[in-house]
Amino acid sequence: MQHTLDQLRNIPVPDLRGAMQSGPNPRAYPIDRTSPFYTDGWVEARAAGLSGINFYHTRPNPPYNMQISGAIEQLFIRQEVAKRLLAVNQRLAPAGLELWLYDAWRPIAVQNYFHDEWMPRWLQSLDPGLQGDALWVEVEKYWSRGAPGGVVDPASPPPHNTGGAVDLTLRHIGGAPLWMGTIFDDLSDRANTTHYEQRELGRSFSDIEARANRRLLYHVMTEQGFTNIWTEWWHFSWGDQRWAVNTGAPAAHYGPMNPCE
Repeated sequence: MQHTLDQLRNIPVPDLRGAMQSGPNPRAYPIDRTSPFYTDGWVEARAAGLSGINFYHTRPNPPYNMQISGAIEQLFIRQEVAKRLLAVNQRLAPAGLELWLYDAWRPIAVQNYFHDEWMPRWLQSLDPGLQGDALWVEVEKYWSRGAPGGVVDPASPPPHNTGGAVDLTLRHIGGAPLWMGTIFDDLSDRANTTHYEQRELGRSFSDIEARANRRLLYHVMTEQGFTNIWTEWWHFSWGDQRWAVNTGAPAAHYGPMNPCE
């Protein structure tokens, strides 16, 4: 029997850290070019019936508060991903809820900017002594490497360049987002999906609500086969290399795509 949405709000999110920290490097994981999904087409999410705004293209977008160079207005996703997200919305609709997308397919220029410029600069503003390899280890805790010169390695694309990864939250249909405990792209430990599972919440209604809403988001997404990155409550994917590692699939379905060509 399928759980009700209220029941999902009370089911803890499992500890996702161990497998992700000890498993194989997703960017080196195989991509099956014979998969029927490898040539899966793309759709614009809002044209498909989903809701959202490209966070990096449109202000206000804290903490950046600027349009990111290279960002696009569209929210492109793979057709199979769109189908699964719409199924999530069908599940949520009786409760007056829907998904809200922040980001989907990401141009490599945006990935390069955050990996090569914005994040190193921000980290060094906090710790000027952070240099060399230690700096890049810290950078890649938050932003995957892009592609030098803008040429994507077909065997190692950044997750958002595949069209299989999405950043999203829950909102009341046509209205306000649900409280998740942090803003999108927060870089603190509070952004970890299970942050509120690992502490006593006491009488904090804000923390209790954030935990319940994260649980709901996690469970309705995983019901449709998506997997989550444990450091980001908002990041889910289907068919990319991280998804393949998380699910134990022998290979990923998706390589890079470029709907702007």
